[in-house]
Amino acid sequence: MTSKISFTKMVMQNVKERGAWLLVTFLVLLMTLPVQIMMRLDNVAALGLKPKEMEKQAADVFLNTTGFDNVFLMLFVVIAAFCLGMTGYHYLYSREKTDFYHSLPLKRERIFFVPYVSGILIFAVPYLINLLLALLAGAVKGTFPAHAVSLALGAFLTHMVFFLVFYHVAILAVTLTGNLFTGAMAYAAFLSYGFIIKEVFISMSERFFQTVVPTMLYGGSFSFMRISFHGGGWTLSPLYAYYMAALEAVKAVRVTERKTPWAWCGIGAVLALVILLLCILVYRLRPSESHNKAIAFKKLEPVIKIAVVFPFSILFAIGVSSGIGTHVFIWFVMILVFSAWVLSTAMDFLYRMDIKESLRPRLSTGVVLGMLAVMTVIYRFDVLGMDTYLPKENKIEYMSVYIDKINGLYSYPYNSVYYQGSSQMKSYLDNTKFEDFESIYDLAKMGVEVQEKDGGFLKLQDGESVLYYCVKYHLKSGRDVYRYYEIRQDDQAVSLMGKIYDSWEYKEQTLPVEFIDEDKITEISLKDIYSSNRQVTTSAEMMKNIFKTYKSEWESLSFEDSTKQQVVGFLYVESLTGETNEKYEYGTVVYDDTQTQTLPLYEGFVNTRKLLEEAGCTVYTAKDLDKIEKIVLVSADNYGKEEEYTFSDRKDIKEILENSLFDQYSNPALDNYPDYTKGVRIYWKDGQGETKEGIFLSNNPPSCVKKVLKTED
Repeated sequence: MTSKISFTKMVMQNVKERGAWLLVTFLVLLMTLPVQIMMRLDNVAALGLKPKEMEKQAADVFLNTTGFDNVFLMLFVVIAAFCLGMTGYHYLYSREKTDFYHSLPLKRERIFFVPYVSGILIFAVPYLINLLLALLAGAVKGTFPAHAVSLALGAFLTHMVFFLVFYHVAILAVTLTGNLFTGAMAYAAFLSYGFIIKEVFISMSERFFQTVVPTMLYGGSFSFMRISFHGGGWTLSPLYAYYMAALEAVKAVRVTERKTPWAWCGIGAVLALVILLLCILVYRLRPSESHNKAIAFKKLEPVIKIAVVFPFSILFAIGVSSGIGTHVFIWFVMILVFSAWVLSTAMDFLYRMDIKESLRPRLSTGVVLGMLAVMTVIYRFDVLGMDTYLPKENKIEYMSVYIDKINGLYSYPYNSVYYQGSSQMKSYLDNTKFEDFESIYDLAKMGVEVQEKDGGFLKLQDGESVLYYCVKYHLKSGRDVYRYYEIRQDDQAVSLMGKIYDSWEYKEQTLPVEFIDEDKITEISLKDIYSSNRQVTTSAEMMKNIFKTYKSEWESLSFEDSTKQQVVGFLYVESLTGETNEKYEYGTVVYDDTQTQTLPLYEGFVNTRKLLEEAGCTVYTAKDLDKIEKIVLVSADNYGKEEEYTFSDRKDIKEILENSLFDQYSNPALDNYPDYTKGVRIYWKDGQGETKEGIFLSNNPPSCVKKVLKTED
């Protein structure tokens, strides 16, 4: 016979029994919402801003705290869901309480839903009350911007949806386990297992593959068996969905333009419903005698053991063996087997609390070792051909390439697409499109040949150098595939670099001058061997003409000519951006409304140099020997001890200048880079100019320097 006690009365009684949690929830949300609102609004008022600035900052603070930018609220959602889920069903961990509840004349579903509904009320009611208090606090402080109510209620709905997701995960963790320790571990596992699996695939790829290296992209992605793994986000965790919902809501430039992320709310609602149905099913099937056991269902023990031991043994083996030696494969295998055995034994001990029983060989341990062996073989011998992957040309829609010795020399405006995301390399690859990709494909083919012939490891001779580059294949199927290659920089590689560089499709999307608006230029300065920063004092029209001429000469410069010409200076081009100066509640954040681009000035840019000279900024080079008194070479050893060598002979000065480089630039086709242990100071006659520093010898110093340093062959 079932009880006819009102379900509502049972829920309210359960809420009273859990009154301490109701009080804690209310107090935490009181500090998180209305109190934080008042404190932050008072902080804004203390900045002494102008009325309009204060109104804007106060509105931002108000909408951020009641909306999606409240990190404390998001953190509390995750913690409260765990605490309320655990306390609501904690009776399942006690034999006496379980027998008592199951002896009541109530259906299992009603027993399940009483603490379930009370847990939701314990969180939702204090949240709603404190949200209303926060809105009231803003109104009292004179801050109540447009859309405040709709944005706050949208945030309330979003946070509640994901509270239900985490709440259901916590309930599932309780119903699957038999004690608080394993229940807490299960909750953490459900939230983090997607991250762990992601790290397994990425770490194994970094350990064994040469071309599939997502860390080169700093948050990039790679494909494995047509599954994309992202270094910064691929995960099965509900935490990721919650994070993406908040990110989607706050990505609007203006706070007042933010909207509720309905798509992510829908995903969260579906996820919450699926997990709830799973909770009910597990609750109905859960044996009554599961208390004090690690896992409530005995048949799940080997499954959970495999799910835990497999990824953690791999991560442990990779972490330890990487310190011993990346290519010492035997150490990886030994540590992998040992860690798998130790973790398997630990899991069996957790299940049975018997050392002798935990040491017995079991089928699940054999399955784990078999899975580890298969995965190790796949990665170690590249069974799937990941490193030798090269799609057919007719399957590629377009390609992108980032050549470190070219692209690494350039800087772009901070508001350009190349600075979006966590990696300039990744942003560049994602925002460039080369439909004429024959030379890029040939360069990628050379990288694949290295993998096929040399096993991914270059065998270099003395004097040979390496070319590093990253390629993105965009297939006609819509899939993006990233690969990183290292090849010998021989004549064939340099020739392909030249063909890529000389194409207008590449220059248009790569040269920094293409990102500067000539109408927004405010200042041009020159750096050469004479001065660090000489301002070109001239009219706006003249500066515009200088830049247009420079841009035309750089666009016309061929790759071959660039390898023959010396960079004799740099132009610092300052231009307006869309940024403004703003003050925030935590202090003043000043954004310069201009941005400076550093552009290399080649000796062959005769028209640009002529215009600079007309503007009173002659570009000094090694040919201006009659104006130089002497050169002092400052050479430092490995311990930082410096020695100075003076050169006054015209021939020596010319050789040194012709073999010197600025610290920002080196030739893309040659391994000719500054030697920062050998700085060059130039002294000018009659006190002209300044004692120039910031110039260094190249890594191939002239004979006069080798002679004084006693390093001649």
